[in-house]
Amino acid sequence: MKVIEVEQAQYLIKSLQHHPSPYIIFDKKGGVEWLNNSAQYIFNLKDDESISIEPITSINKNSNKSEIARSFDTDIQVKLRSIEFFLRTRIHEIPFENNSSFFLIEALANSEAALDALRETISCLENDRISMAFQKQVDIKTGEIIGVESLLRLLDEEGNIISNDKLIPLVEGEHLFSLVVLASLKKLKDFFSFINSKNLGNFPIYLNVSAYTVMQENFTKIILDFVEDNGLKENQLGLEITETAELEDRKKASKAFELLRDNGVPLALDDFGAGYSSLSYLRDLPISLIKLDKNFASTIDLVDTKELVKFVVNISENLNLDMLIEGIETEEQKNIFLELGCKKGQGYFFHRPEFLKDFARNLDE
Repeated sequence: MKVIEVEQAQYLIKSLQHHPSPYIIFDKKGGVEWLNNSAQYIFNLKDDESISIEPITSINKNSNKSEIARSFDTDIQVKLRSIEFFLRTRIHEIPFENNSSFFLIEALANSEAALDALRETISCLENDRISMAFQKQVDIKTGEIIGVESLLRLLDEEGNIISNDKLIPLVEGEHLFSLVVLASLKKLKDFFSFINSKNLGNFPIYLNVSAYTVMQENFTKIILDFVEDNGLKENQLGLEITETAELEDRKKASKAFELLRDNGVPLALDDFGAGYSSLSYLRDLPISLIKLDKNFASTIDLVDTKELVKFVVNISENLNLDMLIEGIETEEQKNIFLELGCKKGQGYFFHRPEFLKDFARNLDE
């Protein structure tokens, strides 16, 4: 590979200073030497602050070689003030004169919106601007609680709720899952303490996680450690798998899901009938609950929708799966689903999401 000289390195740094993608230069020991404006922005660094990263120990054997550099995709562990997280990057090894080299990190953000979402999410997690709301899942006929969905709430600096659609789908690929999941579990501890104090642990509390997140290294261990450390009973913590991305390795996903299921963590397939969901998921994955997408509730007066609901009811019964309807908002919708054979539901008609304080108070009334 051709080496570059000092003047070329200076030109490279100058040209990348105002590049829209975040770039970082670091040495083999993980010491950060330089960040461009975009990297400074997403990490919200002050003049006297810095970040550090885990050192790179090896080069991918399948690296792409070019005339002046070779590159490889990897996740780096970033240490930023009081938090640590993984960031999806492409690292370029730049051969320097005197047989030395330095590494140029390119953060793989797909858009300016992704950069803004990354900065905002890091800020929320770092400053504890995160909370959980809880919504009951009920027996449609009796109204009895049969489960609870926990819903992540990220807050802006004024305390207003930020729509998850504006942040989470944009940062999942950046591997902030470790921070988001750990922060969510920390909030769930208080809810489990409340449930157990009321002796109400006979139904699962579901945590929303994306299919992408479940596939990440150490995710299964994080969940099972939480169950053990908090003395949770079997089926007390469940996971709702949201399909914001296609499951690329179905076999690997099945093994991870089976491990969770075998250790008492039930799995629900969220938003079934929308996005990437398919019938083959029910065949290939150890799912115990199908959650029919809320769009079915909003169009349940249509003949075609009713036929589709009947179809899913029949499939769930044949496969011995539970089924739950999301988004029920009116008594008319509730009655139609009852007539179609649906037994479980969730939506504003039964219960609006509440933070723990309100949930606890209303449960006692």
